Amino acid sequence: MDWRALAVLAHALAAFWFVAGYVGTNLCTEMARRSTTDDDCRSAVLVSGRLDRWANRTGGTAVGLTGLLLLVVFGHALTTPWVFSSIVLFAFVVFGGIFFWERFCGDVESASEAGDWAGVRRALNEPRIIAYGRLENLAVLAIIVLMVLGPG
Repeated sequence: MDWRALAVLAHALAAFWFVAGYVGTNLCTEMARRSTTDDDCRSAVLVSGRLDRWANRTGGTAVGLTGLLLLVVFGHALTTPWVFSSIVLFAFVVFGGIFFWERFCGDVESASEAGDWAGVRRALNEPRIIAYGRLENLAVLAIIVLMVLGPG
């Protein structure tokens, strides 16, 4: 068995899992942001949270671990531009999830537990939240481009 191919496959599957969770979470959040009824907002927020826990977080962890494995298997230097850039961008996404989104999600969760769905929509539509989310989306897109074009 070719261990390099297996390591690449594991990383690719982890990346698909992470990106599926990331995109799903973002789509549901956008649906909640644009919802006009409390029921639509509640449903979108609940699905977003489940996707985040089920695919985004677990997939992100798997991407990080398999990425480290690929560094060892292929012997890429951390200073290789596409490797370094990918690590910095991925760290931005991970630490943003820990330090930015986790705190913000607590505010959304508190409002949703109180049944304040208008408050949830207001929080989701804060300009800094939208701006940070769009910036993070660009970072994830850049990582994908680097992973596709870099190793070649």
